[in-house]
Amino acid sequence: MTALRRLHNRIDYWLDRSSLREPRDGLERLPGGGVPSLASHALERAVQVAQRHDRDARLKRVAAPRGAAADGAAAQWTFLFDLPKRRAKLTCDWYLDGSKQGGRFGQECLAWRATPFPPPDSVLAHGIKEGRLAYTLGARVWREERRRTPDLPLTFRDSDAVVTELHEHGLGLGDGGFTLHTDAAAQGPVWVAETPDQVLRLRFL
Repeated sequence: MTALRRLHNRIDYWLDRSSLREPRDGLERLPGGGVPSLASHALERAVQVAQRHDRDARLKRVAAPRGAAADGAAAQWTFLFDLPKRRAKLTCDWYLDGSKQGGRFGQECLAWRATPFPPPDSVLAHGIKEGRLAYTLGARVWREERRRTPDLPLTFRDSDAVVTELHEHGLGLGDGGFTLHTDAAAQGPVWVAETPDQVLRLRFL
């Protein structure tokens, strides 16, 4: 049975022309020097990359892993997309590289990595490859994964408005260890700001 399923999986694999087969990554250095930016500016760059992979790319998460300044600008933004037609996930990191050639803050860069679903090193991928699981199971689990987290709109409350509200709530943004990211909630997506001592959730839209 395993040998027969392995044969069927190989046939289904070659008939599946749209799914991403292997991980891909790249680095784009944008011309000129850069400055810390709001989430919306960095997202514009990331969306261009995502839509080159899949015109139906869907935003899933936004994060400023090193926090944002008082004006809402950050030197690094990370975006996670689903690529529905490619059955893959895409991570885009917008950042300033700090190089002197790029001016005070360095050059504006965008590093990206597209990973097939299921990931090649996952139990599910190994099970399919070895013929213990059907290739079609991957597509079914992918649909479940797509529903697990909501798609985020490309227009939202920008990081400047969010940081202004955080200050109004008294969050100690200048104390270090501050991160900002999106999360799913019962009432819809939210911005989440965290310091070692505080967590605040603010509306995303």
